[in-house]
Amino acid sequence: MKIIGIIMRKESFEQCEKWFVNEAYITALQKLNAIIFPICDYASLSYAQEICHGLIVPGGYDISSGYWQEEQSSTAKLYPYPMDHFDFCCIDAFMKQKKPILGICRGMQLLNVYFHGTLHQDIDRATHASNDTHSLQISKNSFLSKLYATNITVNSFHHQAVHSLGKQLICCGTSEDGIMEAIYHTTYPIIAVQWHPEKLSNDRILPYFIHLLNDYHVSV
Repeated sequence: MKIIGIIMRKESFEQCEKWFVNEAYITALQKLNAIIFPICDYASLSYAQEICHGLIVPGGYDISSGYWQEEQSSTAKLYPYPMDHFDFCCIDAFMKQKKPILGICRGMQLLNVYFHGTLHQDIDRATHASNDTHSLQISKNSFLSKLYATNITVNSFHHQAVHSLGKQLICCGTSEDGIMEAIYHTTYPIIAVQWHPEKLSNDRILPYFIHLLNDYHVSV
């Protein structure tokens, strides 16, 4: 049974700040017999480094454009605390141990920025996914082509997107309007998708991530 670290999100509800993980992640991972280890601070990150087989960087709010030296868009919805920095610290910790990392939505964008890529701050939702879904064109000879024989339909809930790819990252899935929707690292066991696989009944991304974890052994 694999232990997967997942970065929690922090928001204010009813004048009270709360850390949480969306239920869809928990339900999807439980179906794969994975143990979920929530990461909310540097103490839990330190322990997660020791016991977790891999890391999921989940969705969330927008990323500060200061990380790629661009003026912030007026449409951005940012965390009022240093969530971006904490996410980057989590990525750095697991990457240095060469443990598998899966980025989802904001998580894909974070991984791209971590490897010195840039983002579109506000894509045109009307042309990208007006009904919250769109088709995905899959590149041949990629991890996606091993999972799906043909192009697929995915969900879409984002308005930031990858612009220029980070170093040693390869795009293997694009939307009809050319938005990069799936990437992977050429050296490290790192994959990322722009959609939310945990919300899809026919998902093959999370099972593939579990497969990656099987190639990395950790002593608890």
